[in-house]
Amino acid sequence: MDDLGLLETIRLIADYQFGFNVGLRLFPDGTIIQVSKKTGRPRYVLLGDKLLATVRSADGMLALTLHGGARLSEIVDWPRFRIVVKDAYLDRVLEMKIVRAEWISHLDEDLVPYDEILVCDSSKRLIGVGRITLSGKTISSACKGTAVKIREVSKDGKL
Repeated sequence: MDDLGLLETIRLIADYQFGFNVGLRLFPDGTIIQVSKKTGRPRYVLLGDKLLATVRSADGMLALTLHGGARLSEIVDWPRFRIVVKDAYLDRVLEMKIVRAEWISHLDEDLVPYDEILVCDSSKRLIGVGRITLSGKTISSACKGTAVKIREVSKDGKL
């Protein structure tokens, strides 16, 4: 498959995962797709020298990095794909790389398990990206337990 075909494939995955027309804005022209040497499938998505996402081999979906999460947060409306952590728990979240359900103050109730998630502080600043383990409705109904597993956290608010 040529470079343009790979980029179109990644855009289609993003449209499926994040909503119609997100792929083109998340991965503009000039985005580079690196292919796995073993499988020949798309593996890494880069814009310039910044890694935006990897393609998960298990399910073919995108796992965003902080740079990809920052781009997505500019594209989708608030609160889509976001949770807000209570300020009292920010240090724990950054250290432990998990978010417990009781530490969440606001969230997108349409989230389902294994959705990519943007973790924000109370001022709507992106502090991490990861995957949600519980549905948004379950978390809203005073659930306890680990709600988000964070893959990458922001260091001092800088990407």
